[in-house]
Amino acid sequence: MTPRILPALLSLALVGAAAWLGGAQEQPANAWQEAAPGVLRSPGLPAGYALVEDGHALLIDAPAATDGLKAKGVRQIEGALLTHHHWDACAHASSLRSAKVPVRAAQQAAEWLTPDNVQKYWQESIPLRHSRAAYRVPPVGLDGVDCTLQDGQQIEWRGWTIQVVGTPGHARDHLAFAARQGKDGPLLVFTGDALASAGKLWTPYTTDWNHWTDEGLKPAAESLRQLAALKPARLLPAHGPVIAQDTVAVLNKTADLTAEVGFLKSFERFSKQRLGNAPEYAFLAKAQAGTNGKEPWAQLSPHLFLTGNTYIITSKDGPFLVIDPWGKVGADQIEKLRADRKLGDLEVMMFSHAHYDHYDGIYHLPNREKYQVWSLDRVAAPIAEPFRWRAPFLDARPIKFDRRLKDGETAAWREYRFRFQFFPGQSEFSMAVHTTIDGKKCVFTADNFFHQDQFSGSGGWMGLNRSFPLPYAESAQKVLDAAPDWVLAEHGGAFEFNAEDFKRRVRWGQACAVACDAISPSGNHRRDWDPHHVHVEPLVQKAKPGDTVKATLVGNNPLGRAAKFSATVLGRDLLGEQTIDLEVPAKSTGQREFSVRLSEQAPIGRHVFVLRVLENDEPDGSDAFFVIDVE
Repeated sequence: MTPRILPALLSLALVGAAAWLGGAQEQPANAWQEAAPGVLRSPGLPAGYALVEDGHALLIDAPAATDGLKAKGVRQIEGALLTHHHWDACAHASSLRSAKVPVRAAQQAAEWLTPDNVQKYWQESIPLRHSRAAYRVPPVGLDGVDCTLQDGQQIEWRGWTIQVVGTPGHARDHLAFAARQGKDGPLLVFTGDALASAGKLWTPYTTDWNHWTDEGLKPAAESLRQLAALKPARLLPAHGPVIAQDTVAVLNKTADLTAEVGFLKSFERFSKQRLGNAPEYAFLAKAQAGTNGKEPWAQLSPHLFLTGNTYIITSKDGPFLVIDPWGKVGADQIEKLRADRKLGDLEVMMFSHAHYDHYDGIYHLPNREKYQVWSLDRVAAPIAEPFRWRAPFLDARPIKFDRRLKDGETAAWREYRFRFQFFPGQSEFSMAVHTTIDGKKCVFTADNFFHQDQFSGSGGWMGLNRSFPLPYAESAQKVLDAAPDWVLAEHGGAFEFNAEDFKRRVRWGQACAVACDAISPSGNHRRDWDPHHVHVEPLVQKAKPGDTVKATLVGNNPLGRAAKFSATVLGRDLLGEQTIDLEVPAKSTGQREFSVRLSEQAPIGRHVFVLRVLENDEPDGSDAFFVIDVE
């Protein structure tokens, strides 16, 4: 099915209400429904709410179709309180501000809502060079939003008392609002996306604040327990039905399941606290563990050297091979070892995975034309095309590869033979390399596996990083099957192989998958923990005003039933708006090309376009967008 142009049947009021979101279809005037005495719930998802009193309304979030409140006797909207910065929660805030309606948000939300900060975010986050991840950020900032709300603050409005409750987790800036009408009214908690239903989190990937810790999951669980302590009579979520029964039990159950995933983020905790009797094993060069390449080289064997992320293998004839040069410090260290050991020429360089701290030393090394760059094809792809996917920790400067090895392929260099394996774990774009050095069977494992006392024993899993528990378990099984002598992990983490340790890593990945499935709305974390579930390739393109830009919509369907995706490009008056339909069989990936024409009046600069995605006519939580840099 080809892309279809949406009919422009929007009322003038709705056009105003969609100042940057665009394309929202007008709802029937009677679609708002009573969710509790004095509270109306908006149609569709995410749901917004309106406290109503004597013809006046105070909104929770900024839902579409506010005109429908007129049928409920509302004459004036007096304000809106935003639960968090995600574009679907605050999309219509700009129209409220245009109508001079006060809109308030958390103090922390300013980082992702104010115009200057949003512009800065989009300039600095592609590619993402740091671990401070954010999701579903508006394509442009919102003028005039008052970002001053703080935990514990109390708001009085027409007989209602509203307590601001800081509930970080789903987002760093997430708030809930505990509201009571009068002194004796039931306590209603507007939970935003703190939970979707009993035991389920909407888009659980947004709790991945950092790629290897429980930095988001831990506060998410604590926030749910904080809400449970309020003993609310009713929970009113943005994604999911109103919960009027057993609210405390629902919150505590969801908190327990969330805390379990957070606990499992650490392999060290799993091995030591859950299984007990953690095996003993040793670093090969303990002084290197966790270092950044500034330490002097450690000689692990006659022909193998390590500093920080960087390994060097020397040949008996003098030339050498480098794995993972890290920055200028790594390049300087390589040159120092060459001089100190009177080595020959650098002949081959390999990159273990697509994170810049494992390859950006190449920009500082001389004589690029004299050595070859090798890697697994799946590792090379994002490094060679850093704007094709949304992938964290890439360098924006593309690198040319001389060899792209396939999974299972072998390659020879001097007296060594290397076998390359697809090795997902910390990242999908990762490889293992098997070889024998000075009689030791070695496997280079990238950032997947560390000694259990280093970085919690792993590089962590994270949906943004295309990293999931079961592939981790499968990669651990590959090491277990190979039974090497040495595991040559990165960040100085080389250690002796221990079979019991890797058996535990397999069990850890499997346990993480079960826990993640439990809190995923679909029951499958490969869908709900993946912000790229639906995405656009390439992520970033350059164009001139008036150009036609071609791209591809990609949908991944890990479920056991067919999926029909409907993705609407929200053009913000800069693109011709359209919807792309894509049908994907069960457990498959599908794609469809589409094109958009950039307005002749498009200003110079970076423009972000989000996609409103439905899957089988229900809202899909993917963080889908693409970028056009107008020249």
